[in-house]
Amino acid sequence: MKKNLVAILEQAKRSTITLSDLEKVAGPQNTYDDFAANVRILMDEGFLTAVKSHGVNWCGLPNRFRIQKGKVKQPLIEEIQEMQFKVHPAMDLRPYFSAAKKKWSEDQPWIWKLNEYLQRNGLPTTYTNSSERSYELMKDEKWIDEKGGKSILEKINLFDKLKIMKTPDPLMFALNPTQLLSKHGVHRHLVVENKATYTGLLDKLRDTDFTTLIYGSGWKIASSLNQLTKQLGLTNKDIQHDIYYFGDLDYEGISIFHHLHEKYDVKLATDFYEAIIRKPFYKGKENQTRNDAAVQHFLQYFNEEDQEKIASMFKENGYYPQEALAKEELHTIWRKALWTHN
Repeated sequence: MKKNLVAILEQAKRSTITLSDLEKVAGPQNTYDDFAANVRILMDEGFLTAVKSHGVNWCGLPNRFRIQKGKVKQPLIEEIQEMQFKVHPAMDLRPYFSAAKKKWSEDQPWIWKLNEYLQRNGLPTTYTNSSERSYELMKDEKWIDEKGGKSILEKINLFDKLKIMKTPDPLMFALNPTQLLSKHGVHRHLVVENKATYTGLLDKLRDTDFTTLIYGSGWKIASSLNQLTKQLGLTNKDIQHDIYYFGDLDYEGISIFHHLHEKYDVKLATDFYEAIIRKPFYKGKENQTRNDAAVQHFLQYFNEEDQEKIASMFKENGYYPQEALAKEELHTIWRKALWTHN
């Protein structure tokens, strides 16, 4: 009976409880003396204290009790603390100290699955939408948005660490109307990471054989690029879309390209990079995360001499912003590059 009484106290939403509420725990097989004895044990152990202003009943039990929440929750807190030492350090289980035991029990299986993913893969290094991340975590693309996953991730302070994008914004691009008229064949698209480069190239779009100039806006492009053909109305399977990427030459820009290449088979606009590394690099951005796989993939697009130059630049905490190329240089490269060699 004591266990059932403690369960009632764990579920109580208020800080006090009446004797009549506790009496509901007793079954036909229990005598009132047994019930009273268990209540007194809970009082002696510090789970309950009497609210004296409400008096006592015929056998001396208080008519109302104050629940000592700290004592009631102590076993749960110890259980959560023990689990905290076992799971990935990115997960913070302390918010469950104030949760109901039922909620903790319901969420534990999900927490263990999240732990398995993190222990195996670590925290993600690239952004994606909630459906993709949900499938990676639980093999269920609806878990985060429709099955309570988001609330669990937010509760254990993990949601932001998983690099989950909100519903993607519409893709932002400028059109070359001459190229758009072609309903078959190859359509080329250039993605640039920054707004200044986008603006610098915009005036020359019609002088190229590209159908669009796309503003990537950093990692946003990772979730919005899949809307390209639908927004253009060029969904015919006979149409080939060749997408090229030019971003900042730093760890983040390289990681963005690597992700786009794996997800959409995006090509590298190497001519821009070959021009930019002929210039002095900038110092800074020491805090960016290096993705070794992304860096190795990126270097494969360059000859040995340029690979060494890029590697040396990174060793000195250097980087190249897209803005290192002047507007006229951008125009010349875009017009003259051989876009079929990648």
